[in-house]
Amino acid sequence: MRTPFVFTSCIALFMTACSPSIPYEEREEIRQSIDDESEQLIEELAEVYPEIHAQLEEAEGYATGVMSNIKVPLVGGGTGIGAVYNNVDDSTTYIDLYRYDVGAGLGLSSYRMISVLDTPENLEKFSEGFSESSWGTDWNISASGIETEQVYYLEDSEIPTYLVFESSASAVGSARLMSVSVNEELTETGVGNAKFANHESAGDESNPKWDRALPFFAQDVVNQGFSLPLPFGISIIYAESRQDMTITNLEAGMSFIPSEQTTVPIDAVTFDNNYSHSKTPQLKLDAWIFPFMNVFATVGKVNGMAHVEFESDGSVANHVADNNRLCNPNIGKPADFCEAFSNATGWGPKGLDVDLDGWNYTIGATFAAGWRDYFLAIPVSVSYIDMKNAKAEELVISVSPRIGKQIPLKGTSSVDVYVGLSYLDSNLTINGQHYIKNPPEQLAGLEGEHIDYKIEQENIDKWMGLVGASYNFNRSWAIQAEYGQNGSDKRQFVSSLTHRF
Repeated sequence: MRTPFVFTSCIALFMTACSPSIPYEEREEIRQSIDDESEQLIEELAEVYPEIHAQLEEAEGYATGVMSNIKVPLVGGGTGIGAVYNNVDDSTTYIDLYRYDVGAGLGLSSYRMISVLDTPENLEKFSEGFSESSWGTDWNISASGIETEQVYYLEDSEIPTYLVFESSASAVGSARLMSVSVNEELTETGVGNAKFANHESAGDESNPKWDRALPFFAQDVVNQGFSLPLPFGISIIYAESRQDMTITNLEAGMSFIPSEQTTVPIDAVTFDNNYSHSKTPQLKLDAWIFPFMNVFATVGKVNGMAHVEFESDGSVANHVADNNRLCNPNIGKPADFCEAFSNATGWGPKGLDVDLDGWNYTIGATFAAGWRDYFLAIPVSVSYIDMKNAKAEELVISVSPRIGKQIPLKGTSSVDVYVGLSYLDSNLTINGQHYIKNPPEQLAGLEGEHIDYKIEQENIDKWMGLVGASYNFNRSWAIQAEYGQNGSDKRQFVSSLTHRF
């Protein structure tokens, strides 16, 4: 018997699967239509299987749903909507259904189903969502070309299911992936599509129940009309930056000059054209501790270099000779060596590249909130970079306010676009040794000796503008890219893949 079930369910399916978000004022109407149609389906099936009433009453619960599918020769898929009715606590969880097909066949069909959840495990499985693969065939071609309907009871399946199959024409054999996920909006869980707490209603149009441990005070916020992101996240990040640096506090020491200190301050050396360039893959963990505050920690591998160019007017060597330390008889240097060193006139610009190879450790917090899909976020972080062999270490303080908008797409997918500013204060301390190779004949005695040095680098440009965007596949998965620049001397690119749960 043909009923309005499929028609009204397709309206609900269109609103949930194709619209960006379901307005609060429309959710109750959709929920009521799903509930009414579920009851109507049960009555329709009872005409063929009278025992269905008793079977559903004795079970832990049951799930209903409707799906529309299309299949072309190699691929196909479908979407649907349904509900899980819990007989234990009389609660209802509304669910989204997805199907993906790979295989031979053609078809345009729809399914209506009721699954009997006869164990607590099956009830939990449907209530929390799952994905599973299978192989199957659909065969339903009517001679008249009009729609046909077949009713099945799949008692041999893992979960006993009543299935009403409708099709204008279908002949399909394919591998399938079925996915069931909670419709957070219809179920009123308080979980939203945005990355941050987003104000969506006046707070009196719904009654969401937040059932997760974090963030603290979440229920108070969702009662005010905010939706919240999933509380935990894990990200893989790749960052690359290049920035000009200024060098101060040079200290140096010479292995061939006895001294109680390894290095001493040097004022007669000047620096120019100094910069650092680094690439850093990182792993990030984060959690929303409070509705408007996320805390995070990252660890990453640093690869790069710091370029240093320096020159001197010769006063360093003259100072050493004048104080007779280099030509001290105890050292035993020849007279021509001492004369050559004392008449030193300095050296022109010399370049030195220091490898930056180590680990990056970061802790920080993001303060953020949204209003009707617009958002403001302010990440604040402190990073410590420990270079290999303790040749260099860096402390980085960063604050990056940005403002943006979420653009809803189909279902729970969306695109975020934003602009902002980034303040970054980087202080890099480099320790190293420069070995003397092939010196002039007068200084042949220095072959194999080395100069110890210590310098401090600090980035010149603290601020830069940035733009970024992220594509949110759903509430759980997102990719992001961000680019920042200040003139031609400071550039930064960051990309990430994030999973929330």
